[in-house]
Amino acid sequence: MAVYGAVAFGAIQVVDIVLPRLGLPDWTVTLVVWACVLGFPAAIVLAWAFERTPEGLRLTDEAETAELDAIVAEPAGRRWSSGLFALLGVMAMVTGAWWVGRSTAMSGAGSGGAADAVETLKRAYADLADDVRPAIAVLPFMDLSQAGDQQYFADGMSEELLNALAKVRGLRVAGRTSSFAYRNVEEDLREIGSELGVRYLVEGSVRKQGDRLRITAQLVDGGNNFHLWSDTYDRMLDDVFTVQEEVARAIAEQLRVSLRLGPGGVLVAPTSDIAAYDLYLRAKALMRGRGAGIHEAVTLLEEVVARDSTWAPGWAGLAQVYSLVPYYEPGAGAGRISPESWESALGSAEAAAKRALALDPGVAGADVALGNAYRDRWEWDRAEGHYIRALEIDPDDVEAHQQYAELLAGTGREDGALRSARRAVALDPTSAIRLNGLGWILHMNARTAEAVPLIELAIVRSPDLAPLFHSLSAARLALGDVAEAERLWRQEYIPRLGLDEAIREGWDRAAAARYEALRNRDAAAYARCCAGFNEPGDWLVVGDTVQAIRAIRERYNQRPMYDVNSLNPLWQPELDGIREDPRFQEALSGVLDYAGLSGAMLRRAPPEG
Repeated sequence: MAVYGAVAFGAIQVVDIVLPRLGLPDWTVTLVVWACVLGFPAAIVLAWAFERTPEGLRLTDEAETAELDAIVAEPAGRRWSSGLFALLGVMAMVTGAWWVGRSTAMSGAGSGGAADAVETLKRAYADLADDVRPAIAVLPFMDLSQAGDQQYFADGMSEELLNALAKVRGLRVAGRTSSFAYRNVEEDLREIGSELGVRYLVEGSVRKQGDRLRITAQLVDGGNNFHLWSDTYDRMLDDVFTVQEEVARAIAEQLRVSLRLGPGGVLVAPTSDIAAYDLYLRAKALMRGRGAGIHEAVTLLEEVVARDSTWAPGWAGLAQVYSLVPYYEPGAGAGRISPESWESALGSAEAAAKRALALDPGVAGADVALGNAYRDRWEWDRAEGHYIRALEIDPDDVEAHQQYAELLAGTGREDGALRSARRAVALDPTSAIRLNGLGWILHMNARTAEAVPLIELAIVRSPDLAPLFHSLSAARLALGDVAEAERLWRQEYIPRLGLDEAIREGWDRAAAARYEALRNRDAAAYARCCAGFNEPGDWLVVGDTVQAIRAIRERYNQRPMYDVNSLNPLWQPELDGIREDPRFQEALSGVLDYAGLSGAMLRRAPPEG
């Protein structure tokens, strides 16, 4: 029994570490645990029925009276040692099973287990009008440092405080992008609160000088501009995590909200290396700006985890930035990223996200990054599981809602995509990325007239983002406004792609020929000029169904394929008129099998409102 218990304990510990790293589902670990537990009675029977002899195993002989007397006559120390070893073995096995169960529970949504996770997911999609939780936004802290060069640090303080408050289940926290839109905005806090859909606002300042910090924070009731709480913290730099924790707890206490963290739970995960934290904040600032800064953010975050390899937020940030890299490679705007570049980035994102979750199963951002990696590999079930788990951890995680919406849209579940995209906008109402995402999904739901104002508002918020003009041009074309679609494409979209002058001029000439053919509904002209575009929807505009179906076949005849957005043309409403065409179904049979999608998805049910 001692040997069985010790071996079972070792086996449980090994599979708990190894099997998840092999990409096997969590139930495989549970299966091994139950096999060890259920095997114990069988081991007892076998140990009782058989004995080991010099001739090998054989059935145990019935004990003679003299043998029993000899055992009883043994000293207690020798008589009970075997039993004690057996008991220790059983305890080891039970401890291993308990540890795995505890780890599994910790990887869930919270202390309430499965029931709590279900309630959390319900909250993730509840109408905000029915959400009775206090709603709060963290405005960007001001940099009051003498040199004025610590804005990234002040922003980091704001974002980390926002993340800490997001862990308090009793609060609803507005998205960072919308909160940060009010940097240096001279506007009444009541107006800001109304625009963000929150009652309470946190504002403050940071003064950093050498290794000294002065952090001021205050909580304001946006309903009446009344200051509910404020405090000033004069600390050493390495106390910044303690300050974040204290501020978040003070705010929760003022709003009479229970933290519900469980024994030993914290709102802020500190690093032991303050220099790593500084690099982390610089990298996060670059990630927010997207563009070429993504590659510098990778370098900084790689240094962060090299300095402190046990800090989960560093690994989660690295996973997120790795998953973004292919979208900002040269040629990304033209869809010319090699499979090798995709696989390298996604593999790195997966490894970093798994490392973060191994260190802290409650890091929702790591689950989002892992979902992104699986989604862009077209591993739909695995990706969806991680998005849902991120929302179990944090029902207000805007990025989880946004990225999950993109998965649902790419796999033809446009009604579900609409629900997730709407939630993302409700939580982060001024973000151009969220507004554009919702607008595009409305277009995919054949509600293009509703989509246009949202995309136009996104452009007002972020006029330098090229994808916004791509979306608006496509929407205008779907509405039949070819002239405006052309203007947006040639004068707004192409110049923002950062192409070399010669390439840009070539794109512009091709675009001019394309829109002329579309305007004249000239299939022959489109065939001559636009092999590079070869859009199925374009062929339908010029009236050539055969070429539209051929374009679909050619588009999805490439292997391997990455990026969920590459599947969007399958679900565009422009193709609804030919979905029942047997030629259309036949053309897509290969890609549906390859992508793991059902042919029934092509015959979409009317989307939900």
